[in-house]
Amino acid sequence: MTPPVHHPRVFDILDGQASDTRDTPYGVVGMVHSDEGIEAVWVRKQDEAVDPEWFSQQMVDLILLLQGQLRVEFVDPKLPDLTMQPGQVLVLPAGIECRAYRWPRDAVQPTIFFAAYPKSGDRRHE
Repeated sequence: MTPPVHHPRVFDILDGQASDTRDTPYGVVGMVHSDEGIEAVWVRKQDEAVDPEWFSQQMVDLILLLQGQLRVEFVDPKLPDLTMQPGQVLVLPAGIECRAYRWPRDAVQPTIFFAAYPKSGDRRHE
């Protein structure tokens, strides 16, 4: 049996390109890659609700902000909340509980970020 052939692919994230997308109450998620132990998605937030749940992952997560501002709140009061600017990367260690949303809340421009992480179990980036 011949293994599948993988070809290089280019996605224009700011234009909403992805291999698959899904709408959630907390943003649109576009799948860029899911294979060989790594998953990569983009998330577009505009006019979304703030997720009342806290997000926590079992492995490190890298988040690159591409457009707008992203507010990141942490459960741990020792960790100060962050407001990310385009071009900044958040290295989120495993086990850190947080949530992220478009900032300011009434911004006209959507917030778009790219996230890459080791593939494992259930993940939720919204």
